[in-house]
Amino acid sequence: MPEVDNNVLVERLEGLTKLINEKFETNSDQHSKIEAQVVKTNGRVNSLEDWKNRIVGAIIIMNIVFLPIIFMVVNNWLR
Repeated sequence: MPEVDNNVLVERLEGLTKLINEKFETNSDQHSKIEAQVVKTNGRVNSLEDWKNRIVGAIIIMNIVFLPIIFMVVNNWLR
């Protein structure tokens, strides 16, 4: 097996460093794209959750306020 001198090791390490840096740059670009999509999706989900919370609140108010009144009116009407 041939002996590896320092120049060969330095070249190999420089090559590895270059490959690792390219991978990090590619990864950084991909993360930027993913982050943009996540922000867009979170906005949609938040608006749907707000809408759902309004509906649930309306149902709760209807059950607390309107249903007892309706039951009282129907009960008085049936007597």
